[in-house]
Amino acid sequence: MAKKNFLTEADMREAKLDAKLERLAAAGDWDKVLAELDRFDANNERRHKTHRDGTDLTLLDRKAKEGEYFCGNLLLKLCRANDWIDIIFSQNPDDLHHLVEDGTISAAIRELTPVQKKVLLDNIVHRFPAENLAKEARCSTRNITKHRQKALDAIRRAIGIEK
Repeated sequence: MAKKNFLTEADMREAKLDAKLERLAAAGDWDKVLAELDRFDANNERRHKTHRDGTDLTLLDRKAKEGEYFCGNLLLKLCRANDWIDIIFSQNPDDLHHLVEDGTISAAIRELTPVQKKVLLDNIVHRFPAENLAKEARCSTRNITKHRQKALDAIRRAIGIEK
């Protein structure tokens, strides 16, 4: 079965503009090319301005309330693809809670010690062996596994699962 090609309204406007610009450029009418680009940009700006004017931005100024871990500014940041990719591929243990969808678990991770967060990130997320982490931290493997166990126990308590 052939794959259907779906174009958005914006894609169709762009294609129509490209065809018109090609015709004008082929005729050597550069003044009309520039005028057409200016008209297209003005229409685009008008559409975006209408959209922006109808958007309530007061949420972005709000700080996180008690028990909330996402305020408007962070939510907006998470909506932008490049920022989200930075968080997903972050090597910072303090960003670990962003990778968890469940709010209770995310809150529990935020409460862990910096060492526990680092051990969870490196050992569980990145799958580095405890032995390697112990060599890097210049401690025993048992020390790393104890940090991991305490972190996991804290998360289990937060969600109501006891060992």
